[in-house]
Amino acid sequence: MNTLDKQTQIANAFSQIHSDIVSEFKCYETEKKIINDLWEKKGLGTGHSVIIDDGDFFDKAGINFSNIRGDKLPDSSIGSTNKSSGLPYFATGVSVVFHPKNPNIPTSHLNVRYFCTYKNNEVFEEWFGGGFDLTPYILDEEDCKDWHFAAKDTCDFLGNEYFEKFKKNCDEYFFLPHRKEHRGIGGIFYEKQLFKNTDIGLEFSKRVGQNYTETYKKIIDKHKNTEYSDKDVKFQRFRRGRYVEFNLVYDRGTLFGLQSGGRIESILMSLPNAVEWHYKFDSELTPNNKKLYTAIKKPKDWTEDV
Repeated sequence: MNTLDKQTQIANAFSQIHSDIVSEFKCYETEKKIINDLWEKKGLGTGHSVIIDDGDFFDKAGINFSNIRGDKLPDSSIGSTNKSSGLPYFATGVSVVFHPKNPNIPTSHLNVRYFCTYKNNEVFEEWFGGGFDLTPYILDEEDCKDWHFAAKDTCDFLGNEYFEKFKKNCDEYFFLPHRKEHRGIGGIFYEKQLFKNTDIGLEFSKRVGQNYTETYKKIIDKHKNTEYSDKDVKFQRFRRGRYVEFNLVYDRGTLFGLQSGGRIESILMSLPNAVEWHYKFDSELTPNNKKLYTAIKKPKDWTEDV
């Protein structure tokens, strides 16, 4: 198989992951609120963005697929300068974010991606990355357990040692140093991951998408009819501020998109519409709020707490 055919095969596999996730979640939102955007950007590539903006169920949601190429790989794609930095590259992947209106339902995020660089017109390096994480506003310990067990089940496809490794990566990556807290209760995260062959990487990416979908739908269905107060919404919007801070200051996916001349609408689709910052709001925490803060200040393996 030549390089172009291989890239097409890989992009098609990620496009299918994208389609599967769209088909599973579109049932929650009013059809007229769902925006289907097949886009092409000259000099970059193509993609398919499915966006919900101020929906009836989701405040904001995005399910993005991209298939792009560039002349110089930005350092932000892998977090540090290395031998692939500055080389021509091919990248494809899926990025998903859901911000439900009901604060009983956590925000969730998924990403799966493939990168390939070239040198002297030949493949120089190739790798996979991705993961999923959960950001609750009202902590439900059963949700946390389900989420981490789904993450473990995903990783066990590769071997028993991978969950601990990828969970640690997630806890370290989704951390806000200036707040000294984590964005949520974690999940799994991996980058520049090498596999024995591309087929294993694609199968693992598929499993990441499937387990994310199954578990998050379970959480949505559990809480979608749970009542909430104005105070719950205010706290949700305050905590979303942390989400925005992380994505704009630390997230390497955001930086990669901006540094590679990416499509701004797709890059910033992860940001929720309704966000609030309040002075010393943390000093007015309720017992339930404090329970959440305990979980995000000191991450734990929820699969061990059974």
